[in-house]
This record gives sequence, structure tokens and C-alpha cells, in this order.
Amino acid sequence: MANIYTDMLKLRMPAFRDSNWDDEINDNALIVETLLASIKQGNSVVSGLAPSDGGGLDVAYAAGIANVGGTLLIVSVSSKTCTSAVKNWLYVNSAGTVIISTTAPTGVFLLIALIDAGAASIDRIADLRYFNVVGHNPDWSFWGLKNLRMVEPHASDHTKVTINPSVYQIPIIIGAHSHIITAAVHVSSVDDLDTGALAAGTDYYVYACTDGTTLSYLVSANATNPAGFDADHSRKIGGFHTLCTAVGTIGGHTLTDYAQKDILPASVWCLKHRAKTLVNVGMVYDSGIQKWVDIYMASGTGTSTTSANGAAASDTRDWNDFVDDGNAVGKRLPTDSEFQSFAAGSNEETNISTSADPVTTGGHSDTAARRMISNIGCEDCCGAWYQWLQDQSAMYDDAVAAGWYDLPGSKGQLYRPVDTNDVKLLAGGVWYFAASCGSRSRLACYYRWFTYANVGARFVAEPL
Repeated sequence: MANIYTDMLKLRMPAFRDSNWDDEINDNALIVETLLASIKQGNSVVSGLAPSDGGGLDVAYAAGIANVGGTLLIVSVSSKTCTSAVKNWLYVNSAGTVIISTTAPTGVFLLIALIDAGAASIDRIADLRYFNVVGHNPDWSFWGLKNLRMVEPHASDHTKVTINPSVYQIPIIIGAHSHIITAAVHVSSVDDLDTGALAAGTDYYVYACTDGTTLSYLVSANATNPAGFDADHSRKIGGFHTLCTAVGTIGGHTLTDYAQKDILPASVWCLKHRAKTLVNVGMVYDSGIQKWVDIYMASGTGTSTTSANGAAASDTRDWNDFVDDGNAVGKRLPTDSEFQSFAAGSNEETNISTSADPVTTGGHSDTAARRMISNIGCEDCCGAWYQWLQDQSAMYDDAVAAGWYDLPGSKGQLYRPVDTNDVKLLAGGVWYFAASCGSRSRLACYYRWFTYANVGARFVAEPL
């Protein structure tokens, strides 16, 4: 064998001043010919199968998924023993069996590696895996097509989600185990719950689980792993939020007659459809504005800011403080037009039934006993608290002299022209002013440093 090799394919190069390198040329031709034969057949590695030195004459390979002869094949982690002092070919045949041989493969095969074995150990490994995730069958392109969803709401059952609704071949790796999801599977929030009873206004996660051989699915409130499976045998693939309070019958409403604990359809997320923050707690997706929106008014501050049912709403904070709260968790205040979109379907020109400070988030009804919920599931958009928007405005104010105004927190000044005051829009209307409340209600008379108990916020996040 030669004493010089290329970095990737380990092609043989002649030794310095060695004019007789027929063996190297022959070896190189065979390596290239065999690799190209595998690629021209349309064979490829979908994931895994990385070769490595297993000690002595053993070559190990990782678990993975191989496309051989137009079929996706699961390959488990294992190792093979090489023949000493010769070249050894490691490949997957059309039956999905990993073969080690001193002769180049023929027929239908997928190359993994070429191993140069010494007398008692491996000298070098040429990693010959060819990756083509999309492959030649459109079914294998699931991960490359952005509009396909791994988890979606069930078409008719509000207590279920559907995994692989488009019935693609979806390769998935869970720890050291590889599987292929080949059919649509309906998963129940009740029957497939890992432990306990389903709760209202709660985030749940959908897990793909494996015992090493069989793939199964569970729903869990545990954000790490479901009961009965560790992180090496489960993978979080999506989630959803349950309705906090029954909607009742509302003519023309998307969620009419949805029951408490039903799955909010717009809250269903998956690995390919989720917020850019990678945290979908208490959020729904508005397809009109293509943004994820908090279901509930913001509670907590700073990095503790969240969207949660029954939590104490954050109020008596100015616009600047809420901007900071949103930034701390990768979100922002909505714009005027975004609020109009996600608040659509909410109660219009009414306020909360008590005409008093709601204090906590979610589950409220108005003075007409109608649930205060939008078409996509946002709570308390109208007739509860005023809600800050991003949008800038201004108003006439004869008490303002031209000059700089010190903003709270010693973080700079705002210049105001004569007779002009700063305005940040407030949306939705408040708990005591029914006639002015609604999805298009706006208040344009308060400045960014204004605080009051009837002013709060909710946030939106960009999609991944």
C-alpha cells in the first residue's frame, strides 16, 4: 500500500520518487468505480451510519437510515470485524444487512466505508457515505419541505392530534435508535396521556417513544420526557394547549361549542412549525399574519415573562418596560394590524361581566355571558385590559413646550415639538368602557411612560 493518502476518500498516492504505482492506480479506480456505482443507483444515506475505529480489527458504525434500491432501511448500531492486512469494504445490501467484505460489492448496495486493515488494527477508514436527504422519491423530502407538518389537529376530534397527516415517510432518530414513520397516526390527549388526568389551560407535549424496536406515541405535561421513557428513548416532536374554559355556542365563531380541555387547534406545533423562540408555551398561530401569538395577557417580568392561564396579569408598567419584557423572552409587542387579526372573533362593544379588574388571565365572559375569546383562541383581547401596541402616534397637547423630556430609568430623553405629545397606541378596550371595546378599538392619548392598573400587554413571536 502507498504511504500517502487523500483526506476524504483515502485515495492512494505514490510515495516520494516512487515511479512504480500501478497498484495505487488500480486501487483508486476501484474505489471511484464502486462509489459511483452506488450513487448512480440512487442509493444514499438519509442519516447516521458514521464509521469509526472499534478497536483492534473492529470497525463500528452508528445507527442510521439508508436508502437502498428505493427503500428506506433502518440500520442499528453495531460493528464488524475486518480481515487483517487487506482492504475491507463496509456496505449495506438491498435487504438492509451491513456487510464487511474483502471484495468490492456488486448488485444493489450503499457504501459506508473502505477500511485499510493492518495486522492487528485498523490503519485508516475512508468514509464513503453519500448523503441525499431528499433522494429520488418525493416521500423522503419531508424534512426539506417547509409547508409539511409533523403534527396537526385532528380533522374532527378536538381531543386528538394527527402525526404525519400527509402520510410521508418520515425518518426520525431517537437516541441511538432510528425509525421511519410511514402512516398517519392519531394520538389522544386523554387515552395517550402518560400519567394523571388532562388539565384545562395547560401545555402538553407529544413524544415519539421507542423500546429499541417499536415506535409509539405519548402525550405528557412533562417538557423533558414522558413517564416511562428516558431522554434516550423519547423525542419531543410537538405539542398543544388545552382550552381553559368551554367556549359555548357562538354563531360564526371558529371555536363554537369547544369544550373545556379540548385542544386549541391553532396551538398545535411541531418540529417544523413553531415559534422562533423554540418555546411555544401558551401560544397560538395566526396564519393571517404568520405569527405566533400569546393566548393570555402577559404575566411575570423579564425572563419570567410568560403566557399562562389563571396567572396574575402584569400591569402598571409602561410601554418601555413591556418592550424589555418581550425582548427578554424573544418576543415583541404586536402592531396595530396584527392585533386586529388575532383579536378577530372576540366580543365586540362589551366588557367583562363584572365590569371590574379581571386580575388574572383567561376564561372570562362578557356582560352578555359570551366567552371573551378570539377565533384562534386568544383570551381577553377586548373589554378586559388596554394592551400596548408597537405603533407610534402623536397628539396635540398645548401643555408641551418644545424640548427634551427625561424618560424614566435614566435611559435617555425624548424630544417633543411644541404642543405635541408622544403617543403609543393602546388596543382592545378596558373593563369598564363597553361601547368603546373591540378588536379594532384603539386609544391614542397616552405616552410611552404612562402606567396604570388597567394597562397590560401580550406578545407575538416570529415563526421558525
